[in-house]
Amino acid sequence: MADEAVGEVDVVGALKGGVGKTRFAMLAALYLATIEGEDVAYVDGDSVSQTGNDWAKDYARETGKPFPVKVTRHPFDDVDELAADLRRQHRRVIIDVGGGNPAVFAAALTHAKRLVVPIGADPSEIRRLRVTWKAAQMAAAESEVGGFDAWVLLSRTDHSTSLPGEYRTILTAGRDEATGRELPVYPLLAAEMRKRVAYQRAYSTVPGDFLDVPKVMSEVGMIPALDGGRS
Repeated sequence: MADEAVGEVDVVGALKGGVGKTRFAMLAALYLATIEGEDVAYVDGDSVSQTGNDWAKDYARETGKPFPVKVTRHPFDDVDELAADLRRQHRRVIIDVGGGNPAVFAAALTHAKRLVVPIGADPSEIRRLRVTWKAAQMAAAESEVGGFDAWVLLSRTDHSTSLPGEYRTILTAGRDEATGRELPVYPLLAAEMRKRVAYQRAYSTVPGDFLDVPKVMSEVGMIPALDGGRS
């Protein structure tokens, strides 16, 4: 990419671990690289666990092949400087960030065009969503690119139970049906990350089936709208 060209930065983050952000972030990066043919840089900015970085290393060790996405481990609060540099070199930059480090989370959003916040249908994750969303709102004021669009993504959903539907209502209704108390309203994506076991098995691979990931990417504008012939 020429120096004057500027790539897009997408952040997948939450100030809570274990919400499925690395699975979505890495699979989105792999989809862009292997299906869309784009030049993709991935930043593992999680200061608690480095699953994205380990994914690439384990793939290379197990297959003997180079990983199709450039992965950089950088869980530090100058990740904005790294993102600015990567934008000059790559068409796409995906930053996986969170795990309880607000400074790194905020810095990652400095050049972001999009933010996707995965959470499960779980009370503890809903509670942490409020903290994540407030941190994102504060970070938007420091944006170098005029702000970013943000969405909440339900991940690891089990539709054999009523929980996904219940939490979809909680996140979008604006009011507690039982108490009448006002609740925050979030921009919740229609697409969900449903297949927990399949996503777990995708670790350290370049999968042939990206499951729900393209639907999410299409909905937030990372790829064009899907037609009937695309997976």
